Amino acid sequence: MSGVSPALLALIGLWLSLAVAERVVAAGYRLAPQGGRWLRHLGLIGSGALLLAIALPGGAIAAALWAQGQSLGLLNVVAVPTIAAFVITCVVFDLMIYFQHRAFHRLPWLWRLHAVHHCDTSIDLSTGVRFHPLEILLSMLFKMAVAVALGALPEAIVVYELILTGMALFNHADIRLPVWLEPRLRWLLVTPPMHRIHHSDKPFETNSNYGNALSLWDRLFGTYTEQPQPGIRIGLERWRGNDDQRLLRLLSLPFSRDWRD
Repeated sequence: MSGVSPALLALIGLWLSLAVAERVVAAGYRLAPQGGRWLRHLGLIGSGALLLAIALPGGAIAAALWAQGQSLGLLNVVAVPTIAAFVITCVVFDLMIYFQHRAFHRLPWLWRLHAVHHCDTSIDLSTGVRFHPLEILLSMLFKMAVAVALGALPEAIVVYELILTGMALFNHADIRLPVWLEPRLRWLLVTPPMHRIHHSDKPFETNSNYGNALSLWDRLFGTYTEQPQPGIRIGLERWRGNDDQRLLRLLSLPFSRDWRD
């Protein structure tokens, strides 16, 4: 295993742990067979990773290193202790991801890309990596801009990217948390039941609970929904067929004629 990054090993460990938890304490929202879903979703994230490697090598970390070398960005011109800069970077990135997520719901041309994530008719940990490659590319461009404007600490970006991916896996997982734990945990972090509401087919619920890691942002900006309406149904009504879930269909969905109807 030499040469494999500790971050990758940590994410693989989290994936396997959540996969076991989904079998032991399943919440019952993974309705489709697991194998095909994982292949499709890993195909999407793999395509996105390849696109990033070609178009934006280094991504937000490279942008932060460049800004540091040029003394650009708030934290590069204002004297801040390293630990404070680390925390500020992680918190600001989480806030910006919240606003980015809202933009992908609000702007029609961005929603076409993000709908690939939402048209999943089941939800499990693999939904956390089900994003169109172009959405992944645009998200990285946004994070690069944030990194430069903030003068973000490169080491903190590494940690936040790990948090971002880890929380995406966790809050999409088809697991039941203990009744005594989930409400308490939700005061700080986005939990699976909280985020599951965001994947409802009801527009009011879909357009709420945008947070990734901290649940604070939804409460602060008025987009928090406590409980779903009875009979929550996952997915988007327009794309529920088996053919709609195929990898090539998902890749072409943003450019489909369905949007012109």
